[in-house]
Amino acid sequence: MKTMQQFIKYILIIYTIITFVYWVFIRPKNMNWGASETEINMKFGFKEYISPNRVISTRAIDIKASKENVWTFVAQTGQNRGGFNSYYWLENLFGAKMINNDVPNPKWQNPQVGDSVYYGHKQPFTQVTSVKKNEYYSLGGWFFYLQPLDSNHTRLIVRYPSMEIKQSKFTTIYYYGLFEPLHFIMESGMMMGIKRRAERQQNL
Repeated sequence: MKTMQQFIKYILIIYTIITFVYWVFIRPKNMNWGASETEINMKFGFKEYISPNRVISTRAIDIKASKENVWTFVAQTGQNRGGFNSYYWLENLFGAKMINNDVPNPKWQNPQVGDSVYYGHKQPFTQVTSVKKNEYYSLGGWFFYLQPLDSNHTRLIVRYPSMEIKQSKFTTIYYYGLFEPLHFIMESGMMMGIKRRAERQQNL
């Protein structure tokens, strides 16, 4: 019994240290990965989908491709569509049955408000809440914005409203200690996946 208590104590100490390091040194960069101050402060509208109690991240990436080529992969986002362009092998460890399409599929190029988008196989889904072809795409408050810099260069800006911060202590610990860093890994992977596919499409 004493050994078990010591084990739990050590686990809590290690968890506390890791959380502290993440919070102080890693989180500030992760929350606004790649985004400029201007992009962080951009107003996209659609506030009705975002509670003021949510934690917001804004991330951005340069893509050497036209907004049309970037759009083809943003538009087909979803497990029931073209995948999430991220680490599908990691998603599939949790039974997502994810398949990421490396080429645009014509039947997924015109998402409409109200379309269902699944996060995984037999897992929760959301709906397309706003969309403008080649410009923006929103799943609830998860917002994808394409900012063309020229005809062959696009900024992909992604804003994500995560969990309500006014939750139980357990939920708070889960969010900051597990969900938030894992979501950064998957979302940044998705953005790099879109970049890789769009640039390949641009050069065909």
